[in-house]
Amino acid sequence: MDIEVREREANRTARLTKQADFRVIKTLDTFVWKQTIEIPSTITREEIETASFVKEKENLVLMGVQGTGKTHLATAVALKFCENGHRVRFFTAAGLANILQEKHQRGTLTSFMNSLRRVELLVLDEIGFITIHKEASELLFQIISDCYEQKSLIITSNLEFSQWNTVFGSDKLAAAMIDRLIHHSHILVFSGPSHRLEESMQRQRKGGAAQ
Repeated sequence: MDIEVREREANRTARLTKQADFRVIKTLDTFVWKQTIEIPSTITREEIETASFVKEKENLVLMGVQGTGKTHLATAVALKFCENGHRVRFFTAAGLANILQEKHQRGTLTSFMNSLRRVELLVLDEIGFITIHKEASELLFQIISDCYEQKSLIITSNLEFSQWNTVFGSDKLAAAMIDRLIHHSHILVFSGPSHRLEESMQRQRKGGAAQ
């Protein structure tokens, strides 16, 4: 019976992880909490890792330069939440905007929106990397509005809030989106050099030493 229970739990975790559609699997075990990550006084590291903010319908906003671990942390927290038996979906902001626009054109947007309402935690990665078309921006705003005080979001962005209008093409839309996001949010600021750049330089140095 114990074996059967463990198998069922493993199958459920695998199913939830697949449904979440993570781009790459990242875990908390391999995440490094560097001193360059500013954690607000409103939340602790443990509360972030256990996703306890989801119970309060609060959001986690990870902001900072590229390569500093924002996506890693967002994925790892969401994966842990999956492993605890909860429904998660992971999208890049541009990817979700494209899906919404396509569903809208095909007349299947309502069904897709209903499927997202069954999710407990929604991850929107990479806000700021690609400018989003006006219609798609409005549909994305609808998603964020639906989540407001109903479910939690984890957002990652390489842009400060003051620059979001360059992504969504509208000061008014960007302001309304930000207003809903930050009302119940914990904002972490990531600074310092890119981890990927550091790793690349280390590999090059090791390669040079080996020669």
